[in-house]
Amino acid sequence: MAAQKKPSVRDVLWRKKRARDQMLDAVGHLCDEAWALFEKIAADRSAHTKDAVTARELTLRLRSLAYLIEGEHYIDRIAFELQTKEVYLTANEVAKSYVSEMVLRYLDAILLYGKQSEWDSEEFQTEYRTSLEKNLEEIRAKLIPAAPQQAEENESAQDD
Repeated sequence: MAAQKKPSVRDVLWRKKRARDQMLDAVGHLCDEAWALFEKIAADRSAHTKDAVTARELTLRLRSLAYLIEGEHYIDRIAFELQTKEVYLTANEVAKSYVSEMVLRYLDAILLYGKQSEWDSEEFQTEYRTSLEKNLEEIRAKLIPAAPQQAEENESAQDD
């Protein structure tokens, strides 16, 4: 049986970038959805302003989440540019801490805001909130299991 080639640091970082791009696409879709809801509420003169404010706030928070997720790219970029084992290992630890301390906490804050926000329209609340929570939980799940998978990739990249 042929020995399986271990991925290089470049390959590992490329896979992380593709996974991050998929998450950013999902967050971008959520931003578009929230903005469309805001415009729909704003166009309806009979709608209450509380719904519009909540939808706009969610849009802004989701956009900020995308910026935070993108921030991990710059940490990985340092490791890619310098291409040394020590820098890669250090950058990887920093990226893990960044995701757990910044990105996940902010994502949890958005989920909490979505659950605690009060809407004037029950229709908007049930329709949008369920969709938002489901999609954010999927993004959260993609961020959390990255740690065990990264540990395996780190070990293989260390051997290079």
